Amino acid sequence: MTSRETIPIGTRKSALAIAQTVQVQSALEKHNPTKSFPLLRMSTTGDNFQGQPLSSIGTTAVFTRELETALEMKQCDLLVHSLKDVPTQIKPGFVIGAMLKRVEPNDVMVMRPGEFKELKDFGKGDVVGTSSVRRASQIRRLCPGVQVMDVRGNVNTRLSKLDAADSPYTCLLLAAAGLLRLNFDERITATLPPSVMLHAVGQGSIAIECRSDDTEILELIKPLDHLPTRLRCEAERSVMRILEGGCSVPIGVWTEFVHSSGTEPTEAESVGQLRLKALVSSLDGTEIAETEAVADVNGSVELAVELGQTVANQLLAKGADRILTKVLRDRNTTLVPTGTGEEKTIKGWEV
Repeated sequence: MTSRETIPIGTRKSALAIAQTVQVQSALEKHNPTKSFPLLRMSTTGDNFQGQPLSSIGTTAVFTRELETALEMKQCDLLVHSLKDVPTQIKPGFVIGAMLKRVEPNDVMVMRPGEFKELKDFGKGDVVGTSSVRRASQIRRLCPGVQVMDVRGNVNTRLSKLDAADSPYTCLLLAAAGLLRLNFDERITATLPPSVMLHAVGQGSIAIECRSDDTEILELIKPLDHLPTRLRCEAERSVMRILEGGCSVPIGVWTEFVHSSGTEPTEAESVGQLRLKALVSSLDGTEIAETEAVADVNGSVELAVELGQTVANQLLAKGADRILTKVLRDRNTTLVPTGTGEEKTIKGWEV
């Protein structure tokens, strides 16, 4: 156990980031009542470019780079992230020391209070707000003719944009986890099951990052690591690692344990089979490579990673590399920026 009495935690300044970090802080205080865990709040590249779609910023570390600099300079001893924001290639000298138990990983549809419309009824004239090319590509596939418009900002800002009297949006697509952690669950109009939309890699899980040689901190956060979550997320991250994807690439995944009893195994029982589904989609949703595989992981991170590699290679065999090459070339035109008034076809597809 570490002899340090004060252990600073690095975090972004957004309300969601603080809520997640406070969850980690409370858990650490419970296990270490004599120690102090102050928060070091920082802004990141992703926070500083709220007016641009994430796909146009051009890096996979938009929400982590500045935090890792502080960790490297020992201004803090650990970082708290949304796992989906963490690049699959961790910077040398750092490690994800714990993944907290995952909450609802699905995406959800949010409409103005009192309004409701089935997704199957969406079409020309409807405007879907999202900053994710993954969600945008899947919604275009599901609802041909919809317009997809970028919506950046924290959760409160996005909801305000939806609720405004002059709002152009029919609905927003958001991660369920963020709404739940901010107690906005009453704003969820409908949850999108994996048959409708596959979620982002790592979505719904909180990651704790620290220096890889800091054995005291690694031991300190070890009780917070949830093995079933790590197995699922390591399999998902393995897919993305091979496909070289990030926040700006339309890769969707779904993982679930296939247990003999038909139920999710407990941490002590993480020996069942793990099923992994994944897809890669073109920006307009017309081209797609998708596959799934099942493997006995038996509580092994290495076997979970191998499952992800298998699925990634199956996707490549189905043309995922060709789709991703085109995506990377055209991704800056995937979303209509808010406030432009543009409602037109860009490079051959309606957005």
